[in-house]
Amino acid sequence: MQGFRTDELSLNSKMCAFIKKLEFWLKKVQRNSVSVFPTLDKFTDDSEIDNLNTICDCIREHLTKLRDELVSYFPSIMNQDITQDWIQNLFVEDVTSSSGLSDKLTENLIELASDRALELKFQNVTVSQFWLEVKGEYKELSEIAMSALLPFGSTYLCEVSFSAMSLIKTKHRNRLSVQNDLIIAVSNIEPRFDNILAKKQPQVSH
Repeated sequence: MQGFRTDELSLNSKMCAFIKKLEFWLKKVQRNSVSVFPTLDKFTDDSEIDNLNTICDCIREHLTKLRDELVSYFPSIMNQDITQDWIQNLFVEDVTSSSGLSDKLTENLIELASDRALELKFQNVTVSQFWLEVKGEYKELSEIAMSALLPFGSTYLCEVSFSAMSLIKTKHRNRLSVQNDLIIAVSNIEPRFDNILAKKQPQVSH
């Protein structure tokens, strides 16, 4: 859930997958099986524990509470909006079946999804980068895709920024304006040093 280049769509899929895993673990534990927990499974085999039923009851209670808490925080997590699937899974057999787009945009989507060169590009770049690169030819589709990909999926970048600021702006530098330093600290864009140096006047010898 943490890290750079995360988006709401991918994080939603990860949360949905985790909740489904919880439900799978619950089914296993309800049958008094802890095979989904390898360390515990090995320990119970080696130690010949007699009260496995009691342990499974505790695990089941914990997993049930965890699942219910997650569902309460994300009530619509299990009802994913399939009308946006084309943004991340563009080159599938029937990409238009549930796109929810207008007829004109659906035709553009069919054209885009049939382009073999773009399919190869889609496999080698991030989803966001792909939609930015096709904006010139498929502007409306690109804008719809980016409107779904741009919103922050988590508070990770904010947390990283606060951590960086606490290191840069210490009590000995409390009047320092950290805006430019903070951008450099948290950005993953590599500076173009050649362009920066080209704009500077080197000091010549006298």
